[in-house]
Formats: sequence, structure tokens, C-alpha cells
Amino acid sequence: MDKSPAYVTMCEKAAEVQEHWRQEHGDVFLGEQGRITCWVAGVHDTKPIRQGMCIERSSDDKLIRLRKYIWLPRLDQLIELAQVPGKRYERITQDFFEWTKREYPFSSGEPRHIFGSLEQIWLAFVMQRKFDKGWDGLRWKRVRT
Repeated sequence: MDKSPAYVTMCEKAAEVQEHWRQEHGDVFLGEQGRITCWVAGVHDTKPIRQGMCIERSSDDKLIRLRKYIWLPRLDQLIELAQVPGKRYERITQDFFEWTKREYPFSSGEPRHIFGSLEQIWLAFVMQRKFDKGWDGLRWKRVRT
């Protein structure tokens, strides 16, 4: 599981992917004080969290705090996000491997040589294929086709 600062930044700025987060036992996310933690049912699911945002109330109900959690999708979750209705899993996987060998927008290299982990590569694949965006090293930008 990639927990690198580069992957955290890519995930944080991938709002389209963050919107797909439906908390489940075992999810990895960036929580309080920038700590990477694992979603554990019974500990985290008592708080009302929607699309990474959590509203917490003090014990006297006088203070309300809004917290933002950043989901760090695991490889299996990214592969699931990449699926397209009507296309077989094997076809999407083959598309991914072919895509990793092509020149990446915003770079003169191939995705397999640009990104530091499989999670980063799959995230870039999902963002480009589903949301028409590419990573320029700082943020997700619209890919001109």
C-alpha cells in the first residue's frame, strides 16, 4: 500500500475519486494530525462521514468541528473504480497495460516510468479514463484530446 507523500497529494487533489469513497472496514485514509490510519468498524463508523467530511460535536454539544479525511484507495479499490459497465474485467486490465506504455500527457515519458507505485499508476489511469484529467506533478488538469 502506497502511503508516500506523493500518493497522498495525488489522492487529496483527486476530488472525483474522493466522492466515490464509501467507508468500509480496512479502508486507508489520512486522518487527524496527518496520520495515516485504517478504517475500523466500530471505531470510525459511529461518526457521520460523507464524502470524506466528518462533523463532530463536543460532549456538551456547544462546539461543532468539521474534519476532512483523505481516502487513500488500495490497489483493489482503484481497479474496481476503473471498471466500465459492459466491459469485461480482463479488457479493462488489458487497456491499463497498453495505456502504461503510451506517452503520458504533461510528460514525455510513459506512466510506468513516471509514477512511483502501482497505486499511483492506477489512480492516474482512473483519472484520465473516467474524468479526462492528468497529473502534472502538482495537480489534476484537464487532458486536451
